[in-house]
Amino acid sequence: REEIDHSAMINWLQSSGYIPIYAKEAKSYSNQSLKKVFAVSKKSINSNQLLAFTEQLATLVKAKLPVDHALRIFRDLSEHENVRKMSASLLEDVEAGSDLSSALEKQKTIFSPYYINMVRASEASGNLEIGLTRMHEYLESAKTMRDKLISSLIYPIILMVVAMASIIVIMTFVVPKITELFEGSEELLPVATKMVISVSNFISSYWWLLLVIFIFLGFLIRYVFTSPSYRKFWDAKLVKLPVFGDLLVKHETAKFTSSLGSLLSNGVPVLSALPIAKANLTNSLFLDNISRAMEQFKEGKSLFHTLSMAKLFPSLALQMIKVGEETGELDNMLKRVSEIYEKETSNAMQRLVNLFEPAIIILLGVVIGGIIVSILVGMVSINDLAS
Repeated sequence: REEIDHSAMINWLQSSGYIPIYAKEAKSYSNQSLKKVFAVSKKSINSNQLLAFTEQLATLVKAKLPVDHALRIFRDLSEHENVRKMSASLLEDVEAGSDLSSALEKQKTIFSPYYINMVRASEASGNLEIGLTRMHEYLESAKTMRDKLISSLIYPIILMVVAMASIIVIMTFVVPKITELFEGSEELLPVATKMVISVSNFISSYWWLLLVIFIFLGFLIRYVFTSPSYRKFWDAKLVKLPVFGDLLVKHETAKFTSSLGSLLSNGVPVLSALPIAKANLTNSLFLDNISRAMEQFKEGKSLFHTLSMAKLFPSLALQMIKVGEETGELDNMLKRVSEIYEKETSNAMQRLVNLFEPAIIILLGVVIGGIIVSILVGMVSINDLAS
């Protein structure tokens, strides 16, 4: 059938003699990975707005203001139209009898599974303000790390763009002008000079082909990393990389322990908290191993034992988790683990960026220097033959 809304579908089923109990939109899974390649995010709330919304909502709830009243304030007074629309939608669901977590679940393009489940867990424990406060702390920590990474990468990215632009300009405009001096003597030129001239001619003649290849590779890379089968393969390989793999493991460890620690502090049992914390991870290798660990935990094994079997988490993190279980301070120990690995991740990323900058400068110097030397060698060779 053509696209119709939820209410129309219910009415159509009833008029056809059916008694609908539950209706959910069916998703087409054919070519899902390919669709993701061309997908454009429909998220209407940016990270800064979500952070501010969470902080302010936590403050209002902490002041004993009912959730519907708080949402009404956002709907009427927020300076951002998208926040007003989102708040109006949430308010409509809450006034219809839904709890906040169920209302958030209908806005999955804005709120992550971790966010939704954290709110649901805090509602169940009667500590919504604490859950929202911890969610704000998590979002603020993630934003700080993201902003630090972006600010660290700005200069290297500018260097890369300048380097590529310089090489393209030299190869498409400078080298062709100089090679006019070698007309009629191409066979006498050194191999290095011939290679530079050939590359220059190819770029000048087939720049459009290079652009097409570049765009195709971009879509191909995106497809590979969004396709579930390829994603698992590459995630397993990324973890084993010498430097980046260690950084990835520490980053996932920090996210997992931070999420799990916050949930336990909020009164959520470990068995219920594990799938929620798992939803905050991105690496499929970690996701699969956490799923297996959850099954072992259900059988009565300790968290330390189940995570040790995964052979992914750093030994220090595992030992601290073991101590936390033995002392009854698992939530605090998990938070300490996350703090340690967040700091290590941040420092490691900064070191990589600091190494990246001189590497780009050196590479640019080598490439441009090689082009210049090749041209000069060709000119010297022609002059020697002429004399």
